[in-house]
Amino acid sequence: MNAPAPIQRVLVGYGSESGNARALAHRLGAFPALQAHAPQVLPFNEIDVASLGAGDVLLALSSSFGDGEPPANGEHFAEALRLAPALPGLRYAVFGLGDTGYPRFCGFTKALDTLLGERQARPIMNRVDADACYETFFERWAPVLGNVLNGEHDAGRDLHLQVTAYGEDNAFNAPVIERRRLSGSSPAAWHVTLDLRGSGIVYRAGDTLHVLAPNDPALLDALAAWYGDPQAAELLRHKELRLLNKTVLRELARLGGSEVLKGLLKVSQRHALESYLHGTDLLDVLQDHATPESVPLARLAELLSPSLPRAYSIASAFGDTVSLCIREVAYTHRGRERRGTATGWLLQSAEGVRIYCRSNPGFHLPTEPDAPLLLVGTGTGIAPLMGLVHELQASGSSREVHLLFGEKHRAHDFLYQEVLEQWHGEGRLTTLRTAFSRDGANKFYVQHALAEHADAMRQLLARGAHLYLCGNKQHLEGAMQQAVNALYPDDTADACTWSALQAQQRLHCELY
Repeated sequence: MNAPAPIQRVLVGYGSESGNARALAHRLGAFPALQAHAPQVLPFNEIDVASLGAGDVLLALSSSFGDGEPPANGEHFAEALRLAPALPGLRYAVFGLGDTGYPRFCGFTKALDTLLGERQARPIMNRVDADACYETFFERWAPVLGNVLNGEHDAGRDLHLQVTAYGEDNAFNAPVIERRRLSGSSPAAWHVTLDLRGSGIVYRAGDTLHVLAPNDPALLDALAAWYGDPQAAELLRHKELRLLNKTVLRELARLGGSEVLKGLLKVSQRHALESYLHGTDLLDVLQDHATPESVPLARLAELLSPSLPRAYSIASAFGDTVSLCIREVAYTHRGRERRGTATGWLLQSAEGVRIYCRSNPGFHLPTEPDAPLLLVGTGTGIAPLMGLVHELQASGSSREVHLLFGEKHRAHDFLYQEVLEQWHGEGRLTTLRTAFSRDGANKFYVQHALAEHADAMRQLLARGAHLYLCGNKQHLEGAMQQAVNALYPDDTADACTWSALQAQQRLHCELY
């Protein structure tokens, strides 16, 4: 192969809607290893495609607009490239920013890579397909790119930074490699770790893991027995049998002629309906309000939605494994033993668990490097807070972190006690406070612990602390809102009330 021509010009082109790709392009333009080439940083539409050729290196960083379209400042460039003749001698590298929630993940930058290749331009690096992990990818990509531009032409050959766009129709089957009980009381809390090797899944602390679990075979068999038709199990195998929406319930009430169910579906009976549905499944509703004749099996299969994914906050930071903190769901109702659809599978499966990740930027670490953190979690709500501390630990951050954890009994329910106390002893947690509601004569919750340390909390918030809150929405959100507002009985301009924290984007809630 002929040696590449000497580099005459380096163009850092970008397409950007929200500003992330533009910011990366300017960072790359200022990267020390590129300064010998005097890089020019331009939006795509300001690059003259007709002038590109031998001696030029195009470093293209771009997001995709919507479902794989070019950003506004890249539309003319993309069209000019489509109409351009061959561009032999042009070298290029593509860094794409996307969202795996879209079917055409990184659609524009993938198309850009294809267009350049079709016009005989030569890639000097493997294309990057980044999701929310783009910062981590950029930090790995830029130094290697610098080495390539400075003569190490094969330096990037083995660098593959491509997120796979998994979803409900394309989930990854992750083996379970650890199940560890965290609590002595029941229902138990468990730490579960899944193996991501070979998946290409990249996540960060604060993101969510979606689990696609199969329906309980015992429930499918019971439905088949109720219908007197063995085919029912297969027809309903991939249908949602637990989370029944009002559209389904209304049609079951109509078909079954059940005035009782129709009454429960009235707006005024919302609480009664919630009480009835708690712990029930499709078979219970059919037995109560229909007959096999009134709800034909084919109509039922048509009516039900596909099985819904169950979302869990991630309790780790990144890497080849992903960890969850989950509460076991197991009970007996109407003579049938029941388990949570996803939790039951996570705790029992020997076949692996079908999963995909979704970014949750609202619960990521703040961009201000020195802002203190106030982390408040109850029960398994400790999960994403563990992930945040893991991420800080991995980055070597010395950020100030204050953790407040709430549960029922210290002796039985102090989740991750050993790790948390070790972190506190090592200074990774500036303070570690707990609220065990059933250990004293009076119930003591996290909101009471916040009030007990009111002066310290006010000082912390006054110094720009971000508040992260995770736990049961019904019990936690309102109580914590009142507790935060109670820190400021006088309505002063500098009060860090709940609404003020929201307005300043210093309040991060993950409630379920």
